[in-house]
Amino acid sequence: MKDIYGFLGLACRSGKISSGTMAARSSITSRRANVLIMSNDISPASGEALRALCRRFRVPWMTMGDKYRLGTAVGKAYRVAVTVNDKGMAETILKVLNEAEEAKSMGVDEWQK
Repeated sequence: MKDIYGFLGLACRSGKISSGTMAARSSITSRRANVLIMSNDISPASGEALRALCRRFRVPWMTMGDKYRLGTAVGKAYRVAVTVNDKGMAETILKVLNEAEEAKSMGVDEWQK
């Protein structure tokens, strides 16, 4: 997961993200978003609204971490939703997530620090 936060920081510095619920919603509806990342502590109503938009516009989404960790990755105090608007960066993030999921299923119980 550390890698994903690093890639989010890189995408932020290159201006390829939209952070915050309203910015994420706008990014999805304008078809700029390539992946949506939500924190685990997003409100149920906001989370479901964003997931519904993602299903409608065929944007992959994932939930991870808390709002403070997600916000820190993009240089803000806290954020519950972030979209990555660069196709290459979004593919890299999804690839890292898939590799982490495969490692989890292989029996890795604790990540290296």
